[in-house]
Amino acid sequence: MPRSALAFRRDPPAAERPRIVDGTFAQHPKLVEALPPLVRKQRRLAARIATVAQTVKDEKAIRGDIDLLLIAAGLKKSEVVTCAGYDVRHNEKAGATSINSDTLTEQLVAGGVDRAFVVQALKASTETGEPSKFATVTPTKGAKVHAP
Repeated sequence: MPRSALAFRRDPPAAERPRIVDGTFAQHPKLVEALPPLVRKQRRLAARIATVAQTVKDEKAIRGDIDLLLIAAGLKKSEVVTCAGYDVRHNEKAGATSINSDTLTEQLVAGGVDRAFVVQALKASTETGEPSKFATVTPTKGAKVHAP
């Protein structure tokens, strides 16, 4: 199928499609009509992503090779050279910093601070972000899955 045709491919209306009710989702009436077309669409998109996944890895590796060359040539942070119409920049970014609560607790306790106080202080100063909720769609073990 030509690439442009994939963009316009749609599931047929429910009345024209055979009703497939295999899987445990059929035990949930709200999922019977809505879930199968979404799963098919997700799998088609996942297959398209998979075709570029190796290219993304290759591109990242090439950027690593370029950066090694820039460093070997003596470029410093944010310095730029031009090549083949492109600005090629050596970037540096500090790694993420975090506090290891176990190490901190042990060091404070060794310094004479009450363990219960340290644990309470760490709990009181810990911030938690919003929990994430998301679906995953993977082939069932042993299932014969058709190509998207």
